Amino acid sequence: MATSSSTASVNVSSDGSLPSNNEANVTDQATQATELKGKGRKRTRDEDNAEASEPHQKGKKRSWLWAHFTKFEIGKDERAQCHYCPNHVSGGSKSGTTVMKNHLDRCRMYPPNVDKAQKLISLQSDLTGGDCGDTSVGNNSLKSLVEKRGKLELWKFNQADTRAALSKMIIMDERPFRTVEHDGFRLFCSVACPHFMIPSRWTIARDCFDMYLEEKSKLKTYFSKLSSRICLTTDTWTSCQNLSYMCLTAHFIDQNWKLHKKVINFCPIVGHTGEIIGKSIENCLIEWGITTKVLTVTVDNASANDVGVEYLRDRLRSWSSTILDGKYLQMRCVSHILSLTVKEGLKDSNDSIYRVRNAVRFVRSSPARLLKFNVCVKKEQIDSSRHLCLDVETRWNSTYLMLDSALIYRKAFLKLETSDNGKFVTELSKNRGVPTEIDWECVSSLLPFLKIFYDATLRLSGSLYITTNVYLQEIVGIGMMIDKKCESSDVGVKLMASGMKKKHAKYWENVDKVNVLLYVAVVLDPRRKMQYVNWAINQQYDYENSVKLRSKVLETITSLYVHYTESQPTQMRTPPPEVEVSPDECENMDDWQDVVESQFERDVSSEITNDKKSDMDKYLEDVREVNSKKFDVLDWWKKHEEAYPIVALMARDILAIPVSTVASESAFSTGGRILDQFRSSLSSRMVEGLVCAQDWLRSTRGPLLAEEYVEEVEKFDKEVLYITSVSLYTLYVSKNLIFIEFGRELAEVLEEDSACDDYF
Repeated sequence: MATSSSTASVNVSSDGSLPSNNEANVTDQATQATELKGKGRKRTRDEDNAEASEPHQKGKKRSWLWAHFTKFEIGKDERAQCHYCPNHVSGGSKSGTTVMKNHLDRCRMYPPNVDKAQKLISLQSDLTGGDCGDTSVGNNSLKSLVEKRGKLELWKFNQADTRAALSKMIIMDERPFRTVEHDGFRLFCSVACPHFMIPSRWTIARDCFDMYLEEKSKLKTYFSKLSSRICLTTDTWTSCQNLSYMCLTAHFIDQNWKLHKKVINFCPIVGHTGEIIGKSIENCLIEWGITTKVLTVTVDNASANDVGVEYLRDRLRSWSSTILDGKYLQMRCVSHILSLTVKEGLKDSNDSIYRVRNAVRFVRSSPARLLKFNVCVKKEQIDSSRHLCLDVETRWNSTYLMLDSALIYRKAFLKLETSDNGKFVTELSKNRGVPTEIDWECVSSLLPFLKIFYDATLRLSGSLYITTNVYLQEIVGIGMMIDKKCESSDVGVKLMASGMKKKHAKYWENVDKVNVLLYVAVVLDPRRKMQYVNWAINQQYDYENSVKLRSKVLETITSLYVHYTESQPTQMRTPPPEVEVSPDECENMDDWQDVVESQFERDVSSEITNDKKSDMDKYLEDVREVNSKKFDVLDWWKKHEEAYPIVALMARDILAIPVSTVASESAFSTGGRILDQFRSSLSSRMVEGLVCAQDWLRSTRGPLLAEEYVEEVEKFDKEVLYITSVSLYTLYVSKNLIFIEFGRELAEVLEEDSACDDYF
């Protein structure tokens, strides 16, 4: 609310600062104009004529409009310069003051024309949820949202901004377009923001797609200015529409040494052949204008991908955009390799795993069975908060989680065989029977082995941190562990390790097929460098192959350094002048010792010039950094970029290589939620827009693997179990169908579980 005084008034800007002299003059003029205009009332022609007819002094302008304009001449043309904007209009006596009046009415910088609607004070609370995403790429509203946390600012309603925020909510939260027509949403808007005109579902669908196009344009502009290389991951997926989609994800490190992941393509393809995949990737690269920026493509081990990458390699060569002639373009997905290795080792243990899986499935098949199982858990006094989880038979990592949780309740399963009136045994006997002691011992021996693979898969499947520099460490560790298990006295473990060793050797024993960039990435880790690479190669191969691979790694490092050096602007360096001693100068020297000294200076200067070391030589010879869990490789390179400029360029590109296709596979999870059975009519272009825009707009950097949500899922299942337990208990009591023993045990479980009390 504005406050006025008859004696004096001071205008304060919205940020609390006093206006400058120019601003004060403009404000005074605006105030005078407002008063003369009758607080916003437009002057009539009679008032202007009356003022113009008044007697005036010599040189005084007749109209009040001249308080807001300055007269000047351009040649013989008289002009009037506006005091509030750079524009000028006709100021001659023939044109009158109408032109000036019309300009002042529509001048946006004229203070009375500025929107004077009262603003509200807004406090953006400090959001929780961890790190924000790629706010450095693009200019979406999430970056400003982060900057506004915990700050007071003035706010007023804006229909366009609110509508844009609604579109982002639909995209980021995977809401259906019909959300805007739901009664609950309309009720919420009518209370929270009654001024907002809710658009129809057709309008919000167009807004979402327009937002995708806008963000895509921003990202294309960013890519056009990006100096580093882009590494790609790709995979294919079949939707509920029975359409095949291909996802292409770009990974790169920006100038601030931040790793980014962007889904740049989610389009339908007509088949899964290598040529179709290669052409689809080619079209995407051309569309985004990044044909000269590709370093590697990470794919799984399907033969069609080999053909597709070979086609893409030929196209990149034709564009003269490859590094080392595209020799190391293809990177195989480590998650797929580890999965094949584990499955090969589990072949001889399938029966034991199958029986344990059936036991878990029986318990989880109904709430009543789960309650009876919990009674057995209580009787056996098993103190664990872990929850039984079902697995997906085609995903060994989920099988590991299922076996790990089931082994904890081993005694409870044995107790269930005798306390379930034979239902547990009868049901499982229809399909290979109940788990035996031998089965449980087999699972117990498998779990430590599988945990190594599981942890390695989790570490190497990340897309929000670099993984190339730790790939070699994980592979060497797994290889050493397999060799050790092959010498185990346990026949089952030895047999399993033998199968894994054959599959492991299939991908690593031939040094000619190994992607050497994996070793170069380890060299670019300042904690390891070439010393670790030499040690790892000696652990993996025999003497002949070790020498061959070490030589190949050094040759690749040298070739890469030459390539990056030549790609930079040449800097002319003048070598230091050599000290030449002529015969005449020797005769003029007072002492022969002077001649010797001159010759020494010339030879030493020549040696210094010849022995000048490159950035790579300095980097490799410097002492390795101390290894620690908190060590950040990208932060280290950010601080030492000036010390090793050429090597830093190599590190920015090579460390961005993803060793897993999980980033692309996670997009299929998003696509599966968007293309559910209720939204299967969405067009492929709209699906691509929603998937890509969600990846670009989301701020929270969440995990990509479902296993990381296991604890949350267990907590949710436990709450559901409490509700179901109380409901069943109430139902039995109300109908007098309670079995005394079961009812007492159930009551004890519910009574002693403090979490249940907290829930109510």
